[in-house]
Amino acid sequence: MVSSSQLLLLALLGLTAVSATPVVQQAGSEQFTSAVSHFLQAFKSIMPCGYGDVPVLAPIVSPFYEFNVTREDFTAVGNVTNMRIQGLDSFQVLSASDYGKTGEAAYDLLFPKIQLLGFAEVDGFINMGGFKLPIRQNDVINEALFDLRMVGSYSFANSLTNSSGLRMVDFKQTIYLAGVELDNWNTLWNISTNNFWNRWIKTLLPLALEEIQPNVTNFLYQNFLVPKVNDLLANVSMVELVNFIQTQAQLWANANCKP
Repeated sequence: MVSSSQLLLLALLGLTAVSATPVVQQAGSEQFTSAVSHFLQAFKSIMPCGYGDVPVLAPIVSPFYEFNVTREDFTAVGNVTNMRIQGLDSFQVLSASDYGKTGEAAYDLLFPKIQLLGFAEVDGFINMGGFKLPIRQNDVINEALFDLRMVGSYSFANSLTNSSGLRMVDFKQTIYLAGVELDNWNTLWNISTNNFWNRWIKTLLPLALEEIQPNVTNFLYQNFLVPKVNDLLANVSMVELVNFIQTQAQLWANANCKP
């Protein structure tokens, strides 16, 4: 059974980065883009309240969360407490191609401002120009991301395991960030070091995002989209997918969420 949270992933991100030749448009394709548009707006309306298996997302509040991120050029181990992320429900759909006409589902999403508040303890390093810079922080977090933009596209093809089912192909994703504001406070540092770090990270984050763009598609493909999502779509025709999206959107729209 396809869950609402899994369908949101399909709608927002596209699903798989497997390259293939799309099939002839299936029945129901002409309703796909409008169905997804209504789905996203209905999802936006229930984000402050949650619905069923969808938790409250506006804001996201986490009392305690541990993390361990290890990459070749970056390692961070620690925890965050009393984390609050707000502004996710302010997203705007700047554009969306008509899949029924073009055979490609292209999208352009913008988050004008995402605010992060909380506390964090972090140990690790980041590799900058061949030098490993240590990270050791005990922070009060006050950060804001401005104009976070997600531009991408995908197409549908027949499932490899079920000829009447679907899979997503030719997935592409690019992420842009216009600016960052930081007023974090590391209790292990003095005033000058805190001010310097905030200024440095403010410059570093957009540059780092630019550097990783070539790997964004592959990272999403390898870690999130395959094989779970395509296994899900293998049992769904385009008509069934559109019907599910429309039905779920109507349920959310009727929820009358009033935070």
